[in-house]
Amino acid sequence: MNDNMKPQPEQQPNQTSIQDRVFSAIDEQKVQPTACYVYWCQNSAMWLIWLATVVLGALATAVLVFTSTYRYYDIYEAMHDNFVTFFLQALPVLWVVAFIVLMAVAVRGLRATRRGYRLSPVVVGGSSIGMSVVLGLIASSLGFGFVVDKTLGEYAPMYHSQAEREQAMWQQPAEGRLIGEIDTTTITTDTYITFVDSVGETWVMNTAELRPKDKQLLESEQTVRVLGREMVAQSDYFHACGVFPWMLDKKRPMKELSAGRKENIDSMYSHMDTPGTRLQEFEGKAFDEASADNVPSMKICAEIAAVRRVGE
Repeated sequence: MNDNMKPQPEQQPNQTSIQDRVFSAIDEQKVQPTACYVYWCQNSAMWLIWLATVVLGALATAVLVFTSTYRYYDIYEAMHDNFVTFFLQALPVLWVVAFIVLMAVAVRGLRATRRGYRLSPVVVGGSSIGMSVVLGLIASSLGFGFVVDKTLGEYAPMYHSQAEREQAMWQQPAEGRLIGEIDTTTITTDTYITFVDSVGETWVMNTAELRPKDKQLLESEQTVRVLGREMVAQSDYFHACGVFPWMLDKKRPMKELSAGRKENIDSMYSHMDTPGTRLQEFEGKAFDEASADNVPSMKICAEIAAVRRVGE
């Protein structure tokens, strides 16, 4: 067979090795070597960011546990029809948002570490949240939630602590709520005392329907919360129906909060179906068109919304 008829091998271009191509790219891009400690520092920084976000998430959890526990044992009947609406109003949204953001940063930071990319986002996120929750529960049991909330309230102008939110909810005289203390510089009687609220307003307070325990608490000169009714017919006149201690002066155990709520509910429940309530219709007829605001002898505590909610 004619050799010219044989297929000729294709001419291959000059092939270079992978090593040569790499060195050529390094030379063209003028890549400079970086010391290994730089990568070590970057990796360590990612771990520190993850750890910091977990710790901050734990503090956020501790504050959430503290505020939620206090809300659960508070006398929400004084302000809302049910616990759900009350909790949603009092929910510390800032801490909820902070927790979510911190956990997102923690997940991103851990996956950016040397071997973190191998881990599933679900595993990374679950471990970060789990550690924050566990540490937060421990911190809350040690009182860190109360301390963090109180400290931020004192030194962070834009932050409103639980005590500040509680004071704002209770300083509502038109809705039958006051917070403050007795004025011992004025003359008091068995029925009337002078009360100074949290904004400095002075009230003449009728204590005729208070239980002996409530009167003792009111006369103890400590900050208290008072539930009752603002009298329309008389200026700066308040009819007291229940006195409750101020619970945000220190960290209180759950057992004490539970006992306090029970006692507070019993205090409101005691105003229901009293002899004065049963005679109210007859007293109203006797006084013709006189209103409860003008007739202090009439029992009015059984008619306030908080007492009615307890009985429902």
